[in-house]
Amino acid sequence: MHVVATRDDVHASDQPAPLAFTIADSAAPTDVLRRAADRTWLPAIAGDRATWSIVSNDVLAVLAYEWPDLRLMPFLDERMRAADRRGGVLRLHFNYHAQIDPELVYRVFWGMRLRA
Repeated sequence: MHVVATRDDVHASDQPAPLAFTIADSAAPTDVLRRAADRTWLPAIAGDRATWSIVSNDVLAVLAYEWPDLRLMPFLDERMRAADRRGGVLRLHFNYHAQIDPELVYRVFWGMRLRA
């Protein structure tokens, strides 16, 4: 499958280029998200404390620079089935939450409903 990830800019002169890659159609959702959470593509942040949410029609995961791995949302398989797929491309977006406590960001998104 083809994946294209975009991200918020982190300062006025930041002009992030999308991250594009191909991964096996059989790849687990966690593998897709881990591949997209490429620290060489994401910007370095002073103090190495940045929080990002990964979304695609729904919140899929929270990434914190101080965590060893992504924190995945519940029912990830279901969320990934409903993800934004256009023209054969899975589209992901990384929202920047600055240095907000990543545990707080995760808890807020964990209980959030986006659809009626």
